[in-house]
Amino acid sequence: MLSLSPAAALRPADPAARGSIASHQQQKSLPQASTSSRGMLSHSPATPFRPADSAARGAMAAQKQSFRMPEFDYFVVIDFEATCKEGPRIYPQEIIEFPAVLVDAATGDLLSAFRTYVKPRHHPVLTAFCKELTGIQQEQVDGGVELAEALAMHDSWLAAAGVAKNRLAVVTWGDWDCKAMLEFECTFKGIAKPAYFNRWVNLRIPFEAAFGAGRRNLQEAVREAGLQWDGRLHCGLDDARNTARLLVEVMSRGVPITITGSLVPVPLPEPEPEPKLKPEIQIQPLAAPLNHCLNWCACGAGFCYCSVPIRGDMVMMPGQTQGRYFFTCGNWTPSLGPMCPFFVWAA
Repeated sequence: MLSLSPAAALRPADPAARGSIASHQQQKSLPQASTSSRGMLSHSPATPFRPADSAARGAMAAQKQSFRMPEFDYFVVIDFEATCKEGPRIYPQEIIEFPAVLVDAATGDLLSAFRTYVKPRHHPVLTAFCKELTGIQQEQVDGGVELAEALAMHDSWLAAAGVAKNRLAVVTWGDWDCKAMLEFECTFKGIAKPAYFNRWVNLRIPFEAAFGAGRRNLQEAVREAGLQWDGRLHCGLDDARNTARLLVEVMSRGVPITITGSLVPVPLPEPEPEPKLKPEIQIQPLAAPLNHCLNWCACGAGFCYCSVPIRGDMVMMPGQTQGRYFFTCGNWTPSLGPMCPFFVWAA
């Protein structure tokens, strides 16, 4: 089982890199003008998210194990933060923090992180409630990028890490991030998103397979798994990192990690062959009843012997008689059919 110590988990060995990640918790660093500095918090592949203390690194290496995840090579854990206000939901809600953590599906290593702030278009000024809840400041979203650019930056980050998109699974805590938030905003703004966001793993489901069913939020699940919460709640990157640690803990218990949600339509089953049509039922014309009260002409106007107006109609059933007109007694109901035997084909 891979165990990351609470004090050192997900921290790079390089002090400068540690400072760049820790700065978002202190809310002192604002996004720079450079797009790359706003987005990628990538670290050297040789020392990704490893504690600086050599003893701690040795303990982690001793506990490391190989996970059997034949379906995937990587997991990318996301946790969006969006515009909000106290009370009713703000409309339209927009993503303002786009974070991700890359996890090796074979080893459970947390390889690198990505984050960029996103500038909201419809509600550009954050509410006091939103800033208090997420810790995101107005200057950070003012210096952010459009959502389309954030998606492109995220895609480039994965490509730089050598991630094959067909061997990647997005992981979230709940279905909101992919099923509701990202899908709604992309549809609302006409933005094309990478296809890998259309399928995801809701970690709640494998977590419940390991720890039992029950309602708990992400922070409660982390603690229930025996891990210590690291960082600020509702900071998107901190939430994603804690979700990634929880994912590794669930993997270590042998629980399969599979796709649980999808926006891709399920293929329809192959249609069954149509049964052979039964032999066509031929309608035999019946002779007009002998009744001196019968009064009708060639055009079909008149009355039946039962004093009910004659009704003209056309055969709709496929077959030799389809399209032919006939006359019958108007004394009929849809449930009982004709009430007398009068029937004759039109000339």
